[in-house]
Amino acid sequence: MCVGLVGASALILAAFVDTHDPGVMAVDPHGTTLPAERGVQLSWAMPAPSDMDGLHARFLSGTMPHRQVGATVLADEQCAPDARGISHCLNRFRLDDGSEIAVRHPHDMGIIPCLAPGEPVQLIPLRG
Repeated sequence: MCVGLVGASALILAAFVDTHDPGVMAVDPHGTTLPAERGVQLSWAMPAPSDMDGLHARFLSGTMPHRQVGATVLADEQCAPDARGISHCLNRFRLDDGSEIAVRHPHDMGIIPCLAPGEPVQLIPLRG
């Protein structure tokens, strides 16, 4: 019963958090509190799963940014884990210039929280 109340409270809190205030933490779709802003390294190939050293994602569509750019998470979908417990979430972002991109974010949801719709992030394109 307690777990249900905590999860419901997190979802209610997420609905009221202003993720554009750099001092306020967001909550991911699964109820995990997030840092005020995270960076996501973008690559053309599927990277190793995100870990405590940073978030990694494979660029899928749109125009790859040429430099680090701010963005807002629009969607976090297809989060079911594979046989190894790694989710390959489909995320869409709206960049500060108004354009949109899509990525695959591999991560263990028990260690690295999902990207939350409305969450501000910094996208960091990797060379190569």
